[in-house]
Amino acid sequence: MENFNQQLFNTMLNTLILKFGLFVNTKDCASILGISSRTLDERRKSGLNCPEYIEEKKCIMYPVQKIVEYQLKNTENSIKTM
Repeated sequence: MENFNQQLFNTMLNTLILKFGLFVNTKDCASILGISSRTLDERRKSGLNCPEYIEEKKCIMYPVQKIVEYQLKNTENSIKTM
């Protein structure tokens, strides 16, 4: 199972890097996560349920590696149904 998770991580990371580059803005991060930019901003401000980000002055950037880690961490807690 660990090998599968590593393959999934690598696939997701490579796909996002090819499409967006190494860093994405709030709008792109929200679209990757399937939520609105406002929801992402609210989560970031509250410090809950948000991928790690870099903030410099008024610029907020999300490293795609942290977005993939965040998504995989959230899916570990999901329920598998058949």
